[in-house]
Parts: sequence; structure tokens; C-alpha cells
Amino acid sequence: MKTDSNLCPDCGARSSPDRRLCPACSTLVMHDAKGSIEIWCLGEVRPAVLNGVVRIVSKSLGLPVVVQPSFLDPRPSQRAGWNGVSATAFLNQIDRRSHRGTAFSVGITEENIVPGANWNYLFGYAYLGMPSCVVSLHEMSSDNLANSLLVKRAATIAIHEIGHNCGLDHHGYDEGIACVMTADTELDCLDRLDEGTHRFCRSCQLIVDHKLSR
Repeated sequence: MKTDSNLCPDCGARSSPDRRLCPACSTLVMHDAKGSIEIWCLGEVRPAVLNGVVRIVSKSLGLPVVVQPSFLDPRPSQRAGWNGVSATAFLNQIDRRSHRGTAFSVGITEENIVPGANWNYLFGYAYLGMPSCVVSLHEMSSDNLANSLLVKRAATIAIHEIGHNCGLDHHGYDEGIACVMTADTELDCLDRLDEGTHRFCRSCQLIVDHKLSR
């Protein structure tokens, strides 16, 4: 699937590059990535899932989201004996394509991503304080899973990884804090992670706000 950053994320109408508002529904359409969140699809991603993640991430972070053209170069990401593709290699591919001035660059992929040979899967991956992250739909989706639940899971992980980009570490699940930065290694934990709000707790939100104000 080739995504088009000139399409409105809400109604799908096409907007010319010199317009900032969708001509059909007046939604903000960003053609310039500066100060925005870029989303890169590494391979095919279902349009309904992609559009849902865009809406939630934009609303949660208060930033416009630009969907960039999809790409996938698995060759440098493959490692002999690994259970998936290299999450670090995917981050490097995203970094090379990210536009200067972008707040965050988020990759979304159906591929199974791992950080090393002894890992089975990751929902997402990011380096603390760095501007890019990657989200994998591989272990959070299934043939019978409703798109709405997959959107919720993917958006939660995207915001969680952006939290790491802002320098945030994990909360322990036993802390009982409703925050997207709670550790999320299992699906049942992921589905309860922030009580469905896609929000940071107050202390994490203060750090994110400080990062975004710089």
C-alpha cells in the first residue's frame, strides 16, 4: 500500500500541497513535517488501522501527524537465527528518511521485530531520548481481531514508545498507575495498560510537555 500525505486523515479527500485545510471537511492537513509526528509504514498496513492510529496519536500528543510514503527494505533487517527482523535496523531506516524538524518519527509494520537473537517478539521499540520508534502489529493482531481493538493496541504502543523518545522509563505494572508507560510485555496487560485513555499519568505528562515545549 502506498500512503499519501495529501489525503485528509479523517475523510480521505485529496488536498493540494498549498492547502492546510481539507476542502471537504476542513480538517488540518499537514504537508510539511516540521514540528509534527511522521508515521512511516514499513510494508503494508491496513488503511483502517493506520487511520485510527493517526487520529488517536494526534489527539493524545496534540501534534499534527503526517503519513509518509510506505517502504520496506527487509534485507539489512534480517539476521540468521533470529525470530524476527532487527528492530534497530528498522529504526535506522526510519532515521534516514525522517525530515529535519520532525518532532517524532514512528514506524508501523506487520513484521515481527526483535532486538536480538534470544527474543521472540516486541510490541514496540525505541531508544530513550531519541526521536524515532517502531511499532509491530505482528503479535497484537490475529485473523479474527476487530480493527478497533488493533487500533487501540497499536496507538497505545505508539504513544508508549514516543514516551521513551521523551526520556520516560517504565512504570511497574504492580504500581497500579493508569499510564501508557506501564510495562506491556503481554496482551492482557496491554489491553488494560492505561484504561483505554491513551494518556500519560500526571508525572509523565509533565516530562512530555517539557520535551515538546523545547
